[in-house]
Amino acid sequence: MKVAICVDCYVTYRQSLGIGFVGEKGRLKAFAQSVGDIHLRAVTPRAVRRYLDGNGPITNGWLHKYHVLNGFYRFAISRKYVSASPLPLDKPRRQRTFVPYIYSIAEMESLLKAADQRYRNCWLLSPATIRTLLLLLYGSGLRISEALTLNVDDVDLHNRILIVRQTKFYKSRLAPVGKDLHDVLLAYQRKHRVGAITADEPFLTDRKGRRIAKQTAQHSYKLLREQVGLRRPDGSRFQPRLHDLRHTFAVNRLISWYRTGKNVQQLLPHLATYLGHCSIQETQVYLQLTSDLAQQASARFFQYASLKAGQ
Repeated sequence: MKVAICVDCYVTYRQSLGIGFVGEKGRLKAFAQSVGDIHLRAVTPRAVRRYLDGNGPITNGWLHKYHVLNGFYRFAISRKYVSASPLPLDKPRRQRTFVPYIYSIAEMESLLKAADQRYRNCWLLSPATIRTLLLLLYGSGLRISEALTLNVDDVDLHNRILIVRQTKFYKSRLAPVGKDLHDVLLAYQRKHRVGAITADEPFLTDRKGRRIAKQTAQHSYKLLREQVGLRRPDGSRFQPRLHDLRHTFAVNRLISWYRTGKNVQQLLPHLATYLGHCSIQETQVYLQLTSDLAQQASARFFQYASLKAGQ
């Protein structure tokens, strides 16, 4: 059996179990394209390693590809399409820990200004759509895919709630929005979704009225970021991304809680639920992301210690 055919069989099998398997399908298709139109038994460890390594440093992407291929080969071995897996036995260590980029207010303002004044007519997204998408991600913490799959009926502006359906972990949730974001979404709806006839039409659309593809949103943002010259100061290969707006939302929320004297540990489960995380451990990583956040935590600790010492 050829690689591409076996990939199709495996994807069909996983999706028959009720699993979305969208990202995994893309990685497996890329693997099949990488090794070529050959029999599954002809795939060598070197070919697998070439696909895994790519052209850059070891990142989470390497580990994700490895995990997907590992499941694929377990499937193939169980059905006797191959007798052994060509995956490497030892997984390499990442060269460094990836740290999400946290946007400042000034940087957000520069991006929004650029969206309004420095756009190009050839871009698939209008200035208003880019602006709304940026503020939606910044003000709600949604994943990019969640924001782009919102339908008209999912944006309940009367009750200030977003209905996020079939998320990364195949669950739906309600995401309340604040007044500022509500006003942004309302303005966009009144101006750009007047002609929306059915409830399942996309809320955010490109210039042709189509649902925005994730690649289109990321490319438009990359052009915008390059126009304003927004880059990491350390010269890192990983430059600010649209997804980092989700991290920025989480960190800003934690900083706000610290500054107002809230019990952050007690509120973390609420933030995890709001973000659609499977476990609180995914949310706790935000506690280490910024020096500002660390300073707030330190100030709270010393305030607590001083009170204890005075008793």
